[in-house]
Amino acid sequence: MKNKRLSAVIIFCLFSSLFTQSKTKEFKTVNVTLSHIPVLTELQSRNPMFKEYSYIVSDNYKLMAGEKEPDMIFFKYKVTEDFNILQLASRCNIPYDTIASLNSLENTDDSIKGKTLILPTVPGLFITKNKGITALEILLREDYFNELNPEKCICYVINGKSYIFLPDKRFSPTERAFFLDAGFRLPLDRNSFWISSDFGNRKQPFTGEWKKHNGIDFAANTGTKVYAVKNGRVIAAVKNDPTFGNYIIISHDNGKVSSVYAHLSKMNVQLSDEVKKGDVIGYVGQTGMATGPHLHFEIRQGGVPQDPSIKLKL
Repeated sequence: MKNKRLSAVIIFCLFSSLFTQSKTKEFKTVNVTLSHIPVLTELQSRNPMFKEYSYIVSDNYKLMAGEKEPDMIFFKYKVTEDFNILQLASRCNIPYDTIASLNSLENTDDSIKGKTLILPTVPGLFITKNKGITALEILLREDYFNELNPEKCICYVINGKSYIFLPDKRFSPTERAFFLDAGFRLPLDRNSFWISSDFGNRKQPFTGEWKKHNGIDFAANTGTKVYAVKNGRVIAAVKNDPTFGNYIIISHDNGKVSSVYAHLSKMNVQLSDEVKKGDVIGYVGQTGMATGPHLHFEIRQGGVPQDPSIKLKL
């Protein structure tokens, strides 16, 4: 009887130990209800709420300098002033890395006017607990996955999305370059092409009719590498289209802009692939309605073709 009781105690202790260990592996979770957090109506020192926000931020820096735990409090602010993310971060005295990673901002080109942003009071990085949506979120998760320590980090659930917070972390040089480099690169190496047709009205080579040309044609040798002009996601990868032949469409800046690459001889990407600026996505060809090997390239904003030479600075 004594042995049975001893065995039961041992089993109970082992079970309790396993339960405690598994519990320590869970992140401490804090649910943040947006409707309950303070609202900033302006980022001016005359505003009492912003003055309080600034005081909390300043106090947190002092606490962290003394190796004490800061007090994380979230505020929300609808951007009414003509700020970019760098100016807003400077006004708040919180790194742009922190604000960008919490608000799914992919680069400095992201327009924030009219958006409601969540502003934290502690510097650091917010890493999505599950798979990220933007290219920057995916990059951050890949870079910091091994640093997501449940004993040191807190999980904040904000608007249904879970973030692991790494206090006092900043973008690495690669991440910073990724975020700050918001411009477009050329879809081909500069010395590998010549422009055979500009954007605008032109005589259609097959019918002889005057018609609007929605992109630029880069004449180049078959097999010349074609690059993604900006970070984004592949939203079309079509083979053997009667007009465009093999073509790719990439969505950039959360769907605000897209780029089109047509007449390819070969494609290196598939639908829904995430690509980074400079990735080789295909090769110049002569598929579809093409009189010679070239890349037909378009930039569309809100679905409307724009002159690519402006974005590409040709």
